Amino acid sequence: MAHDQRNTVVVGLSGPSSGGKTTISRYLRSILPNAVILHQDDFYIAEAELPLDPRTGLANWDCAEAINFEAMVNVLEHLKGHSGQFPIGFESKEDQNLVGAKEHGAPVAPHVLDALRIKVLQVVDQKRQQSPASEDPVYLIVDGFLLYANERLRNAIDVRLFITASYAVLKERRESRKGYVTMEGYWEDPPGYFDDIVWPNYLDCNKPFIGLTNAVVKGELSGEYDDPHPKNATLRLDQTTQGIDIISTDKVSIETMVIHAIDLLVKRLKQL
Repeated sequence: MAHDQRNTVVVGLSGPSSGGKTTISRYLRSILPNAVILHQDDFYIAEAELPLDPRTGLANWDCAEAINFEAMVNVLEHLKGHSGQFPIGFESKEDQNLVGAKEHGAPVAPHVLDALRIKVLQVVDQKRQQSPASEDPVYLIVDGFLLYANERLRNAIDVRLFITASYAVLKERRESRKGYVTMEGYWEDPPGYFDDIVWPNYLDCNKPFIGLTNAVVKGELSGEYDDPHPKNATLRLDQTTQGIDIISTDKVSIETMVIHAIDLLVKRLKQL
């Protein structure tokens, strides 16, 4: 069977748990034309097979070994080859988890969303004029806590965002959550899980980003990867961080987060 293949733009949102990735992803899906979300959380290995933290004995959901990267990339390639259509039988559990207003405040006002849609459509129209024969793209939004450590997955993403916040804000958000729908049922963090598992694994898995993210959260850098600030160049020596914009969601509203993400996305779409 021939694939129904259209031009695709893959937009990645990675970063620590409770940074705001899924919240922003869902808003992007509502703003961008022809958009779908692929959640990394739908590709955990079986809960019984999760690595156990050697110190606490707790299941470790926050390490690279907990994710089936091969299956995730295969589904992403299927989406790219089938105009954003998921494989038959694929069902997202992550879309059942509640995120957003309880973590970051009031939702984005409808008139703001309309203005952001217009901003995106202006870029789409410009691209259409440059290539009149081509169809408008399908936007594949990839949401996950560990997108850029895996080279194959990182290379499949066209626009790369890293969503972060300070330790205190991330901890408060994570510990205010009730739990998560998983492939096998429901997970609630045991007491101390953020400090014992989530935060140490975030630091370990994202070492090239930590200096950058700290500087962005403190307001010392804009977070744009092509920022000419000398400190930015020094902190981006690791290849893993190249071409990745960083957004701080520290103590800001959902509206501010989404506007920032769209502004960066529009800038990068113009460069594709």
